[in-house]
Amino acid sequence: MKYRFLTISNRVTSETKIRKSRFIANAFPAVTVDEANSVLEKIRKEYYDAGHNPYSYVLSDSNLYRYYDDGEPSGSSGRPIYDAINKHDLKNIIVVITRYFGGIKLGVGGLKRAYFETACDCLEKCIKKEIVLKKPLEIEFEYRNISRVMQYIEKSGFTITNNKSADKVILSLEVPLSEVKGFYNGITEITGGKASIKEVLL
Repeated sequence: MKYRFLTISNRVTSETKIRKSRFIANAFPAVTVDEANSVLEKIRKEYYDAGHNPYSYVLSDSNLYRYYDDGEPSGSSGRPIYDAINKHDLKNIIVVITRYFGGIKLGVGGLKRAYFETACDCLEKCIKKEIVLKKPLEIEFEYRNISRVMQYIEKSGFTITNNKSADKVILSLEVPLSEVKGFYNGITEITGGKASIKEVLL
């Protein structure tokens, strides 16, 4: 299981000319299908006079992905864009390539190369950032353990997102997935097994 992945920070646009045809690539960060669909709508309005806007998106949520040729020959455009995204090992991203036909037919093989190379050129210009997957947890324990627990949390670099303490200390935290098991063991050892730890449903 992967505990982290790469994505892009912001929109990047690049253009390639191949045998008089213009290929304009736009890469956007997108976390959900709705965000990806919003990007598509934006691009279709922005390049309203273009014949084709093939695209592919890859999301971190259960490795959800899609690619679409948008009127180009089957397999000539959407899949090569998807392959370019995978080559750069990116998620939570959508790449749309707008094509303005220049009068010279490229053939299916030529289109595949053109869309793949255009997507790669755009992705190489993107600023990448790493996303660490985290699990939201809630812990409840006696106040007598607060000093040691807080030292452990601070030393480990975990993020406290909420404090609902009353008769007992109740803290919500975000813990990297790769460190969840260690977190359970650490809190159990500090509190002598008397802390309650549960996953928070968002």
